[in-house]
Amino acid sequence: MDVAKKVGLIPVRLESSRLPKKAILDIAGRPMIVHVAKRAAMARLLDEVIVCTDSEEIANICLDNSIKIILTKSSHINGTERIAEASDGLNLNEKDIIIDIQGDEPLLMPQMIDNVIKFMENNPVNDIVVPYITISDGLSPNRVKIVESNGRIYYMSRASVPYSFLESTHIKKHLSIIGFKRQALSKFYECKQSPLERVEGIELLRALENGLIVGTYEEHGESLAVDTRDDYDQVNRLMLRDSLFGKY
Repeated sequence: MDVAKKVGLIPVRLESSRLPKKAILDIAGRPMIVHVAKRAAMARLLDEVIVCTDSEEIANICLDNSIKIILTKSSHINGTERIAEASDGLNLNEKDIIIDIQGDEPLLMPQMIDNVIKFMENNPVNDIVVPYITISDGLSPNRVKIVESNGRIYYMSRASVPYSFLESTHIKKHLSIIGFKRQALSKFYECKQSPLERVEGIELLRALENGLIVGTYEEHGESLAVDTRDDYDQVNRLMLRDSLFGKY
């Protein structure tokens, strides 16, 4: 039996409304996207890591740092579409695994990527896998929450769900390391933007609305996404004492 290939794809664009050009902001002497790609490459189970972008500036920075790139169209409405286009040129089989890695999390922990891959291999019924962490406060719309039962996601929302009616419940925030079977990513790309996806602004609702099985499991720890200047300042401080900094 052929062994599935595992590829990490990092979708990234230069434009950012809240923090301009955040992908190339300097963090402890290196552009943010370089931190992300180098740390992703430390995952033991990935065969390769590729940055997917429509920006020549980002592409040149990556090439200068020996990071593989694929140039994509500028018309994509989200990162999942961007990596789907990029994956079309990689000669992958239907069962190969693609890991969607966000380009704005420079404190990414490589073992979280390995955990997603192992979960996918051990639970082949899932088309997509999205790990979660348990949080105490679900009010922020920037934190996407999941509704799951027995390891399967049934809904995602920016609202605090599920509602505690008769008993207290745990709020589960989805993490931004997402595993796709190649065939599932292709199906996502073929489908039009779905009604709930437009309402919530959550691209994976397109997968749920089109019948794809999205599995989940609890992860521990969280890498900080850089969305604001405060996030950027915090990541700069944390990077200087990060255990992986200096190893890449």
